[in-house]
Amino acid sequence: MWCLSQELQKKKHQLEEAGISRNIIHILKNRGYHTVDSILEFIRPSLFDLHSPFLFTDMQPVIHRLKKALDDQEKVLVYGDYDVDGITGTVLIYQVLKRFGFQAMIYVPTREEGYGLHAEAIEKASAQEVSLIITVDCGITAVEETFMASSLGIDMIITDHHEPQELLPSAVGILNPKTSGSGYPFRDLAGVGVAFKLAQALFHTFQYPAGSGSELEYLDLAALGTIADIVPLTGENRILVKYGLEVMSKTRHQGLQAILEECGLWGKKLKAGQISFIVAPKINAAGRMDTARLALNLLLEEKMQDAAAIAKALNQENKQRQYTERKILMEAEEVLSQAPVPEVIVLSSTGWHHGVIGIVASRLVERFRRPVFLISEEGEMGRGSARGINGYHVLGELEKQATLLSKFGGHKQAAGFTVPVGNINLFRKRIIDSFRQSELSHEEQLFIDSTVLCSELCVKLQKELDEMSPFGAGNPAPLLMTTGLEIKKISKMGKNGEHLKLILQKDRFTLEVLAFKKSEHLEKFKQLKCMDILYTLETNDFYGEETLQAILKDYRESTEDSFSEVATTSDQFGDSEENMSQPLFAKPSAKDLNRMILVEAYKSIRGKVDENNRLYWMPGEDIHPQLEILKIFEELRLLQWLGGTGPFLIELNSTDKTNLHRSLRYRLLNYQG
Repeated sequence: MWCLSQELQKKKHQLEEAGISRNIIHILKNRGYHTVDSILEFIRPSLFDLHSPFLFTDMQPVIHRLKKALDDQEKVLVYGDYDVDGITGTVLIYQVLKRFGFQAMIYVPTREEGYGLHAEAIEKASAQEVSLIITVDCGITAVEETFMASSLGIDMIITDHHEPQELLPSAVGILNPKTSGSGYPFRDLAGVGVAFKLAQALFHTFQYPAGSGSELEYLDLAALGTIADIVPLTGENRILVKYGLEVMSKTRHQGLQAILEECGLWGKKLKAGQISFIVAPKINAAGRMDTARLALNLLLEEKMQDAAAIAKALNQENKQRQYTERKILMEAEEVLSQAPVPEVIVLSSTGWHHGVIGIVASRLVERFRRPVFLISEEGEMGRGSARGINGYHVLGELEKQATLLSKFGGHKQAAGFTVPVGNINLFRKRIIDSFRQSELSHEEQLFIDSTVLCSELCVKLQKELDEMSPFGAGNPAPLLMTTGLEIKKISKMGKNGEHLKLILQKDRFTLEVLAFKKSEHLEKFKQLKCMDILYTLETNDFYGEETLQAILKDYRESTEDSFSEVATTSDQFGDSEENMSQPLFAKPSAKDLNRMILVEAYKSIRGKVDENNRLYWMPGEDIHPQLEILKIFEELRLLQWLGGTGPFLIELNSTDKTNLHRSLRYRLLNYQG
């Protein structure tokens, strides 16, 4: 079903007067950004808005325990996970600990061992005289393992972001924004995001000693893991990814540079989609096919030549993963072709690689628009991966079938589980029965952000839409609708011809449209005289010349009144025009930030920096206008956030004079409406 949000905004308001396009304002309104200030914070996210890591209720006891470990030079084990989120978080924590002089070591289980804390690994740690374990991206359900570690004299610090169960481990401290009483205001951090908050607390505690750098240097790892784990790119995640991509483009991590070069992305402006679809799968391949050691070594490697060799090896590993994925997908589709596709797909086989079935499950969800549970049978036990559709809580469904399962965990839309092979048939029946008892529908709802006329399609529009990036989960690229297009040319693309390129035309306007993995639609396209399309917009840079390029999401045959066949809604996100006209700041002190005040503030900062142009600064009592000043200077690239959530470590940039009106934040503060 195609759904179009009703137009609510009728008049100009200060955001449009300040230079934000009407298209962006309308789209963000429909996505739930109700007020002027919420839209501003979305369009201009700032590192000065990162939450304090000490909002975590358990952060103080965690830091206290780490101080003791440093003072006594205890052996600290960083225990991670084998996916990109887990690997990046593990490397981040390990490198920060080493930077401050901890006796740190790493352990990441193999795919064969399975996700989470394992008794055997804890016993090995004890034998090596480890007295403190820090988990990364795992551990929230490790109640028995934590008790065992305690019995061996090992304390546990758990950093995780997976859904907790009712009973929590008895650890020194638990850093997980999803636990009740965590104290943290943003619950959607990835595992590496939680690790980054611990790193921030460590830098704050040790007061940025000379030569220790700052947490800014680790934003590239935070962005990589956050994008790869498909958490919502909203709130704090949006800040981490936006600035993390900038750090990544000039990363100090040799392994990250090597993999970007292997992907042909080094030296280019990076986008979240490139990391998600090109870079992350190569790093993930090692953990999926065997052990994450290769990926771990890549991010730890300090010599470029060795890093390049590892990156090439990971690329080969990814090709093997792709081959295995295609093989399993074909087998699953063959099984499904033999009977009507059930409401929930639950398939199992003895020949399926358990490290790849999660990707295959996602492919089947895309094709059949059904929840998918795939199981790799290994002797008497099956190891499964599940993927959901909108409105279907995968982890909740697994909880309903807990008596049939040996182990399970994960998130709302993706989870893993183990099930005795003898229980698979009953598990399948109960999962399908549960869906039938619900009111869920398989019909996909596509929410159209904006209708666009051919005359409006231009590179300028794409640049405006790009203001909403980074795009990803929770913040998809704007979905546009254009009607009445004729197909002038169709050709196959890709190594195996699995993609299509369409040249569409209306009047004198032509548009290049890419239809990925839609080669089976070729004959259907040829029969269409005129079509309506849903798409996202990109630019293609060909030898310095930018041209428009649409990425097809859905299509249908045009009718005389295409819009009458589109459902309309005004309550998908909700808003009111009154909310949008509210002033940005209630405090007069913030609205009084005129040019003179900003010039004096800049002079004051410049007079206080050290020989490295750095300043460790704590805002005074009236923090709001002071933060606005820093954000304006950050937007204008006059200064750079290096670390902290108050106090802040900032660095003045060497720059020529700048025009304050280049800052959207400044223009809004000085708007006279």
